[in-house]
Amino acid sequence: MTEQKQQKQMVLGLAMFGAAGLNLKSWRDPKVKLSEYPDVSVDIRAAQLAEKGKFQFMFFGDFPGIKQSDNGEMQTMGMDPLLIASIISSHTQRIGMGVTRATSWSNPYDVARQFKTLDAVSKGRAAWNAVTGANGVSAQAYGVNLSPSFDRYGKAYEFVEAVQHLWATWGEDALKLDHSTKEFSDYDQVKNINVKGEFIEFSGTLPIPPSKQGQPLIIHSGGSDNSIAFAGKYADVFVGELYTIEQGQAMRQALRDASVANGRKADDIKFIAGVMPLMGDTKKDAIERHATFIDGKTLLQRIAYIGYVLGVEFTPADIEQPISSEILDAVEITPYSDPRTENVIKVAREGWTLREVVYHSVIDYHPAAVGTPQDIADYMTDWFEAGAADGFWVMPDSYDIDLPRFVDEVVPILQERGVFHKDYEGETLREHFGLPYQYGVRGEE
Repeated sequence: MTEQKQQKQMVLGLAMFGAAGLNLKSWRDPKVKLSEYPDVSVDIRAAQLAEKGKFQFMFFGDFPGIKQSDNGEMQTMGMDPLLIASIISSHTQRIGMGVTRATSWSNPYDVARQFKTLDAVSKGRAAWNAVTGANGVSAQAYGVNLSPSFDRYGKAYEFVEAVQHLWATWGEDALKLDHSTKEFSDYDQVKNINVKGEFIEFSGTLPIPPSKQGQPLIIHSGGSDNSIAFAGKYADVFVGELYTIEQGQAMRQALRDASVANGRKADDIKFIAGVMPLMGDTKKDAIERHATFIDGKTLLQRIAYIGYVLGVEFTPADIEQPISSEILDAVEITPYSDPRTENVIKVAREGWTLREVVYHSVIDYHPAAVGTPQDIADYMTDWFEAGAADGFWVMPDSYDIDLPRFVDEVVPILQERGVFHKDYEGETLREHFGLPYQYGVRGEE
C-alpha cells in the first residue's frame, strides 16, 4: 500500500472480548447462536465476517482473574486470547490479530516466544498490544503488586526492548533448508542475547525465523501522558476511546508529535479510535434495540451518573422528559470534566428524553455512533476526514446480529466513498497498516 493511499483510506478492526459481542448482555438475544460456553465458533464466525468485510485486524482485550458481578452478563475473556487468536489464524487468510499482554505480570521470553509463534504460523498477521496492566484484581491473580504508573512504564520500556531483541535473535538469512548440502540453518546467525536492566534480567535465544512482516507489530492502548510517550517510542498502532472529533484530533496529533520526538515519522504511528455502531432502520429503532440490553438497575445507575456530570440530581419524574436547556447551558466544560460530558450535552440538545439519552450510550466506556447505516458511515467518515482517527476498532453489541449488518450495509458505503479499501492490498498486517517491514529494535542493525 502506498503512503498516499494509506492517507486517504481508513483501517478497521474488530473488538474481541471473549463474549457474544461487546455488550455482555447480548447473549440473551434469542437470535444469538449461543448454546454453550466457551464456544470458539462464535469467535471464528466473527473473524470470518470481519474478513469478509475486509477489516484489517482484530483487537483482543484481556481481563485475567476478572469475574462478572452481574449474573445477566456473559463472562468476558476468561480464556487466553492468544490461544483464541491462534485458532482464528487457521480459519482466516488475511485479517490480522492484535492480542493484549500486560508487562506487569508477564515474562519477556514467554511474550516474545508466544507472539513470534503466532506471527510465524499466521504468516505475518500478528500484533502485541503491549500494556502495563493497571487492574489490581488481575495483578493479584498473578501474585503481583501493582507499581505506580511511572514504574510500570519504566519496566514496560525495558520489557519491549527485550522482546524485540529476542524477536531478532534468529538471523534473517540463517534458515537454509538446503537439501543438497543437508544444511538446515546457519546457526552462527542465531545469536544469544543478555539483558540486564533495572527491572528485567535474562539470557537466551529465540530460534524462530522472521515472518513475512519480520516481527509482530506493537500496539499500545491507553491515554495518559506516560502512555503517549511510550507509544511514541515503540507503538505502530495506538488504540483509544475518545468521544468528540476535537478530542480525537488532539490525541492523534499528540501521538504524531511523540513519534517525531523519537526520531520517527509522524505517519509511523496510527491512531485507531473506538466506535460502537448502534444501528437500526431509524435512529429510534437503533436506540430501542440497544435498550433491550439495558436493564432497570443499569438505567438508574447511568441516569445518576449523567446527573453527576451535568451537576444535577434527577428524580424518577425526569426519566421520560427531555433535559432542560437551563441545565445544559449551565454546564461548564473544564480539563477535568468527564470526556463524555460533551456527548451527553450534544445528544440531550436533540430533544431526547433522559431515558433515550441513556439508550444512546453517551456514558459507556466506548463512544457510540447511532442511527441508520448511512448515519454510522457519516460518523466514521467525518472523524476520518477531520484527521481525528486513522481508523476505528468496531464494537458491535452482538457479533451474530449487528456485525453482519455492519459488514453488509456500512462497509459498502465507506468503500463507495473511497475512504475504505475494497480488498486487501497485501498479505501481512504491516501491509494492511501501510507500515514497513521491521526486524529487531527499530533503528538498530
